[in-house]
Amino acid sequence: MKKILIILLILTLGFTTVTACKSKEVVEEPDANGDGDPEIEKVLDEEEAQITGKAFLENFLSKDFESAYNEYPMDEAMAKAFSVEMMSSIHDQLITDYGAFLELSGQMESSSQGFYIVSFGAMHERQTLAYNVVFNQKGEIGGFNYQEIESLDVFATTEKPAEEPTPNGKAVTFGSEDFLLEGTLLYPDGEGPFPSVVLVHGSGPNDRDETIMGNKPFKDIAEGLAAKGIAVLRYDKRTYTHGLKYGDPKVAAEVTIYNEVIDDARYAVEFLKNQPNIDPEKIIVLGHSLGANQAPRIAEGQTDIAGIAMLGGNVTPLQDLMVYQYEYLFGLDETADEVTKAVQDTQLGEIILAVKMINSEELSLTTDPLLTMGIPAKYWMDLRDYNPVDIAKNLEIPMIIMQGGRDYQVPPTEFELWKEGLGDQAEYRYYESLNHLFIPGEGTPSPDEYAVPGKVDPQVITDLAEWIKGM
Repeated sequence: MKKILIILLILTLGFTTVTACKSKEVVEEPDANGDGDPEIEKVLDEEEAQITGKAFLENFLSKDFESAYNEYPMDEAMAKAFSVEMMSSIHDQLITDYGAFLELSGQMESSSQGFYIVSFGAMHERQTLAYNVVFNQKGEIGGFNYQEIESLDVFATTEKPAEEPTPNGKAVTFGSEDFLLEGTLLYPDGEGPFPSVVLVHGSGPNDRDETIMGNKPFKDIAEGLAAKGIAVLRYDKRTYTHGLKYGDPKVAAEVTIYNEVIDDARYAVEFLKNQPNIDPEKIIVLGHSLGANQAPRIAEGQTDIAGIAMLGGNVTPLQDLMVYQYEYLFGLDETADEVTKAVQDTQLGEIILAVKMINSEELSLTTDPLLTMGIPAKYWMDLRDYNPVDIAKNLEIPMIIMQGGRDYQVPPTEFELWKEGLGDQAEYRYYESLNHLFIPGEGTPSPDEYAVPGKVDPQVITDLAEWIKGM
């Protein structure tokens, strides 16, 4: 089995910025007595993070662990977990498993769950690896992990979102005045009016293609549905486009699922129904992951949404599902040494404590975000007791729920909860060989496969198109 060592990669919902920006320092004036300490807030500089990430990795690979630990900024949890002794142990295990390090080859950048990730291809004697250095918004290293990859080709497949490679793609802008969003409206060939779909992302600061490494599931779905006569609107998420604003703790503290996901999905529907050649009576909201979980709330009380499609959506509250996700990921590495297991146990314990706080009556607007996985209490207070089935039961519109059998992030047990809760109110599709991105795979599901470029399975797109046209 392929091994994945997760040293420290904290899961968040992406309130912090991962968009390109230069370093910025904000210095408060001393207090009236002149003895106040200045408070410095640094905003992520992506170019600096890339340089830092490479230097950190080179120190690690050359066994200069003292420099790797002391010369680069780490967040508190990383500094506590990733000691010089642990680096040495991990390095020894790498050499034992994969042979001597030969050279770095290839680099790419991505964002996931609110973090900025700099990935490096590395050749060892017996295996090619991808090393990932993870940065938080302050420019601190908040995680470091590696994974086996088949080849270095993945580092040549991560282009930034480009103009639509079809004359039917239309650049659009919509949304609230303070959080305008850019997107692509892709039309089918022929004359309308066309049925249409709004794509709603999962958690984190996703672009319009929902890019994950070399995979672009929303782009695949949009182009596939357009080829079958259905228009599709996809857009860059608010936390992707306006990430810098969320670096302000006051702004971050006010985030809820509404101004992260729901409001913009409704803006998208409102925008779409007024576009030429769009059938205003047949607009579908298609949510993936968190977007699927929130699709019933997006549609609640709305008269312009004709149906909702939910792909890989959870019913279990997000905070509780995160415990399962961590347990699963830590269980993948059957060869982990005692040091690694101890660190993983500590991290899992911290997650469990955070979930207990989130679910407790003690949670309040003044709760320190450090006790709730870095996410403000206001967000959790809105989300923790939400059950999408309870709302979906009262929707009088068509619904379809789709699930990949190899989805370890939102496992098939969630699919059963949808079926138990909604019965014949919805249609269901289950795909045994597909992962969370609805891309085919085989073997034990793991994050490894996200590094392998793939396409959303054509059967998923066919099933969606048939369901939409049959409404």
